[in-house]
Amino acid sequence: MNIAAFPSFHRSRLLLLLGLLLGPAGQACADELATKPPGVRTRNIVRRMLPPEAKSIALEYTIVALDGMGAQKTVDPEQHLFSIGDSFLVKVRPQDDVYVYIFTEGPDGKRMALMPDPENAAEQPSLVQAGEEVLLPDDGSWFEFHPPAGTEKLVVVALAEPSEDLQNLALVAFQGPVKKLSTDQQLATAERVNREINSLRDRANRGVRTRGPVRKQVQAVAQEFDKAKTYTVIEPPSEEESSTYALGVAAERPELILDIPLRSREAEGR
Repeated sequence: MNIAAFPSFHRSRLLLLLGLLLGPAGQACADELATKPPGVRTRNIVRRMLPPEAKSIALEYTIVALDGMGAQKTVDPEQHLFSIGDSFLVKVRPQDDVYVYIFTEGPDGKRMALMPDPENAAEQPSLVQAGEEVLLPDDGSWFEFHPPAGTEKLVVVALAEPSEDLQNLALVAFQGPVKKLSTDQQLATAERVNREINSLRDRANRGVRTRGPVRKQVQAVAQEFDKAKTYTVIEPPSEEESSTYALGVAAERPELILDIPLRSREAEGR
């Protein structure tokens, strides 16, 4: 929903209701909505409801599916079931300047780096500016589902500070040899990466994870904010928004780790 597109009469009523329903925090949010500059996402403005001691980072991601007939549509990966032969691409748009790491994870737990580019082992930490779109694949092609059918993951990590261990993911031979590293170095690096990912997941699982309308979730976080906890807020796609919105909140170092399921089945008629 782009509130800037509303007629001014209806827009002013909506802002008034927001202030009345949510109290002081809602009024502050409504004030931000009333004056938001062009291009600023309404989903992001609700972060103004968070208490001053809370830090946060956010990003949006979109899964675009291409079926065997060549039809494109955006899908919610939590609900969508692909068929073998379907293709897809991924769009990631951070709402803050963050370091982004993206990789696939198979059913056996093996991982392959997509970002940083594994073809460029010397690539610098992958800082992505707020509003910049990351497109994967980035060469105009599409990812395609091949047999056997099953469930894989696309793992997206966003951090306020770079991670050397995740950066090293591009150097590790999860699926083939890496010329620049010995076997022992590959194994040691893979172990460090696995520890880092498991640590991120453990912290996220110990924290508060919610899924639903972002405004209601942020309001709840604002009311119960605990400096000892971390919060992950997810707003799935809707009729108004084709992307999934993810928000990480913490007192010190907010972080996001998103396990995006990619489920496939055998194509009908095969």
